[in-house]
Amino acid sequence: MRLLVIIGSNRAGGVSSKVLSLIKNHVASDVTVDELWLRNYNITLCDADNACQSKDCIIQDDVPRIVDAMMDADAIVYMPVMHAYGTNSRFQAFLERVGYGYLRNRQRPLKDKLAAVVVVGRRYGHTEVFSQVVLNILLNKMILVGAGFPPIFQTQLAPDKEAELALQDTLDRLYEFFIKTKNTSEVLSQKQ
Repeated sequence: MRLLVIIGSNRAGGVSSKVLSLIKNHVASDVTVDELWLRNYNITLCDADNACQSKDCIIQDDVPRIVDAMMDADAIVYMPVMHAYGTNSRFQAFLERVGYGYLRNRQRPLKDKLAAVVVVGRRYGHTEVFSQVVLNILLNKMILVGAGFPPIFQTQLAPDKEAELALQDTLDRLYEFFIKTKNTSEVLSQKQ
């Protein structure tokens, strides 16, 4: 399985890096983890002209490269960082450009792609950020995978065993769904 982790943090070596390490340390040996740090990409703010309803978005930036990476993955973990009670501006721009506008005219090519959400931030607003990203995943007709409690990491606390367990459970479920969908696809292709 190819797992793409989309990271909203602007800081190197912060909590998002630690959570990424937790992901890499937990996944099965046959899972490849690709990391996509949004800070390394040029994402222009959505101009909200709504022209993308009927034609390709005219904004020239790195969004096509990001979408290509998402298309190549079997599963995607969205890892926004919470700022000012919402997701940080870079992740917000990503959601608007990729999740709303860019994919609209392309008939939602991420349909049936497995996805999960992990939120990193100081305090307050984690569930709102989680919900916003979940709605974006559902807008794109992806398959949201969870495992009970959402993996939410508060940055000012000592290691959070409950968040780590929620992350591990979510990763296990992603892998489990990948295997199920892969097996189902193989059975369907044999019948044809």
